[in-house]
Amino acid sequence: MTQAIFLSYASQDADTARRICDALRGSGLEVWFDQSELRGGDAWDASIRKQIKECSLFVPIISNNTQQREEGYFRLEWKLAVDRSHLMADNKAFFVPVMLGDVGEAAASVPDKFRERQWSRLNDDATIAVFAARLVKLLAGSGISGKSAPETPPNGAECIVDAVAGAKRRVPTDQPSERRNASRQASREAPRGQVKRCPPDDTPSIAVLAFANRSASADDEYFSDGLADELLNVLAKIKGLRVAARTSAFSFKGKNDDIATIGQKLNVATVLEGSVRKSGNRVRISVQLIKVNDGFQLWGETYDRALDDIFAVQDEIAQAVVTELRAALLGKDAATSGASVAAEIQVSTRSRSDNPEAQRLILQARFYRQKRRPADIKRSIAFSEEAVALDPQYAEAHASLAFALQLMSVYGALQTSDVSTVKSYLRRTRAAAVAALTLDQTLALPHIILSWLDGIGEHDQVAAMREAKLAQALAPNDAEALRTLGNRLMENGQFSEAEAMLARAAQLDPLSITLRSNYSVLAQFSGKPQEALHRIREAIAIDESYWIAHWQLSSVLSELGEYAEAAEATAQSCALRGEHERASVFREQFAAGGWQAYLAAVIEAPRYLATPIQIARAQVKLGLIDDAFATLNTMVDDYDQHTLWLKHGSGLAPLRDDPRYTVLLKRAGFI
Repeated sequence: MTQAIFLSYASQDADTARRICDALRGSGLEVWFDQSELRGGDAWDASIRKQIKECSLFVPIISNNTQQREEGYFRLEWKLAVDRSHLMADNKAFFVPVMLGDVGEAAASVPDKFRERQWSRLNDDATIAVFAARLVKLLAGSGISGKSAPETPPNGAECIVDAVAGAKRRVPTDQPSERRNASRQASREAPRGQVKRCPPDDTPSIAVLAFANRSASADDEYFSDGLADELLNVLAKIKGLRVAARTSAFSFKGKNDDIATIGQKLNVATVLEGSVRKSGNRVRISVQLIKVNDGFQLWGETYDRALDDIFAVQDEIAQAVVTELRAALLGKDAATSGASVAAEIQVSTRSRSDNPEAQRLILQARFYRQKRRPADIKRSIAFSEEAVALDPQYAEAHASLAFALQLMSVYGALQTSDVSTVKSYLRRTRAAAVAALTLDQTLALPHIILSWLDGIGEHDQVAAMREAKLAQALAPNDAEALRTLGNRLMENGQFSEAEAMLARAAQLDPLSITLRSNYSVLAQFSGKPQEALHRIREAIAIDESYWIAHWQLSSVLSELGEYAEAAEATAQSCALRGEHERASVFREQFAAGGWQAYLAAVIEAPRYLATPIQIARAQVKLGLIDDAFATLNTMVDDYDQHTLWLKHGSGLAPLRDDPRYTVLLKRAGFI
C-alpha cells in the first residue's frame, strides 16, 4: 500500500488544490495529485481508482464549486472512498474533509461519512500551513509515515550501502576528520559495492555546520561562519530539501560531538562540514558531505580561489551538494538533474550584490548580530550601513540593517528606558525593512520584522498577523518565519494553531532555546503552568548561560507559588548578565521578607530585567490593582514588545473583568 494522501476536488478548484498539495509536500508528506502524477499513457480512471484504494488519507475539498455541481468525477471519487471506508475500523483516520470559501458544513452536499470527522476551513496560506502540520501529526500518530514526515528521523531508516560509499573519493586535504572517524567507528561498515540508499520516500535533509576557521587570524572567524551561513541560506531555498536552521546547526561549533550524534539531534540524514583558510586575497575552502548513519563521505572537494570569486565558489558547492543528495538519497541521475539544480541555485541567490565588498560586510554584520550583545549589535548596524552605502540596490543589506536595528531596540535601547530612543530605533527599523521589500518583494525577513513592528509600534495586530502570514508564505521552511507566525497566533489566543506552527519550526530548529521559551509562554497563556515549567527547563538544559530563560523560569515558578525557587532563578538571571549586586538584592529580599518582599523587588527591577507583564502580575498579587493598570498603560505607551502579551498574559485574570482592561486591549489593537 502506498503512503500517499489523495486530494479530491472539482476542476474549478485546481489552483487551490495545487497550493494545498505544495504545502503538504513542503511538510514532507507524499501527495497523489492527479495533475502531476498522471502521465501520458496512463489509464486515467484506473489510476485514480488504484490510488483511492491504496492511499493513507482521503482529503475531499468541499467548496461552492462542488456544491453547484450535482454531477462530477469528484463525486465518483467520494463514493469510491466511502465504499473503501466500510472495510475499515470505525476509529481509523481516513477522511480529512476541508472547506473553501463560505460553504457551510451543515448545508454541504457530501456523503454522511465525511460528517463523522473533523473539518478544516482553508482560506489562506496560513490555514493551509496549519492543516499540513495537522496531517503530519495525524500520520505520525497513526503509525503511518509520510514522505519524510518531520516526526520520523531520516537517519532512523534501515539503509543499504551505496556504491558511492565504497567508491574512491578525494578527501579534502585541509579538512578536520575527527567527527567523520568517530562516526565510522561507531557504525557498522557494510560490504563494498552494495547499493546504499535511504528509502525513496525520504526527503533529503541536511545540516550545514559552522566551518572551521583555519586562517592565521582569529578575526577571520566571521568569514568562515558567514560562508557556511550563506550556503545554508541558499540550500534552505531549494525545494524538496529540508535544512536544519542555523541556530541548531551552529550550536555544535567548538564541540566534539560526532556526526551520528549531530544527525540524531538535528533529525537530518546528512551533514556538510568544512574549513576555510584565508590568506591575503586568496582563500582555500574544503568541504565534505557526510552520511549520518554510517559516517561515509558522499562527496568532498577543495577550492582555491581569489576572494572576489568567493560567491561563485559558494554556488558551486551548493549545486554539488544538492545534486549529490538527490542522487544518493532519491536515486536521481546527477547528469540530468545538474542543470535544473543550477537554475534553482540561480533563483535562490538572485538578491545577491554584485559588489564583493558589500557581500563581505554583510557576512560581518551577520556574525556580530548573532552575539545579541549591544556592543556587537552596534557593529552589525555599522557594517550593514556600510554595505548599503556601497550598494544601495542590495536588498539583503537593507534587511540586515533592519534586523540589527530591531535587535538594538530590544537588547540596547530598552535597557535605557528612554522612549524617544526606542521610537527612533523603531522608525529606522521600519524604513530599512520597507527599503528591502521595495528592492526585493520575495524576502521573508523584512515581513518578519514588520510583523513585530506593527504589533508594538503601530498597535495594529491585524497588520502584524498579515505580515507574519506573508513571511511564512514566502519562506514555508524557514524556522524564524514559522516561529513568528506561531507567536502572532499565540498572542491572539489561537493556541492550537500556534502550537502547530511552533512544532514545524522545532522540526527545523530542534535545539533552539528561543523556541522552547516560546513554547513555555504558550503553555502559560493556555493555562498549563506545569508544561510551561517543563519547557523552560528544557531550554536551560541546552544552555544554562541564557539569562532570559532563567527570568522566564522565575515567572513560571512565581505563578506556581514557588517563590523561593523563583527568587533564586531571578538572582541567577541577574548574575548571568553581570548584575551580581542586584542578584544579591533578590536573594536577600526573599530571605528577609519572604514572597512579598521578593515581589516588591520584582516591581523595583530595571525595565530590561522585568517585563511589564511580570511587574503587573506582582502588583496584582500584592493587591495593587491601580498600580498594575498604570504599569500596563505605560507598557503600551512605551512601545514595549510585551504589549503583544496583553491579551492572554498569565496572572492578569483579576484585571480582565475591569472595564479598564477593555480600554487597554483597544489601545493595543487587539479589539
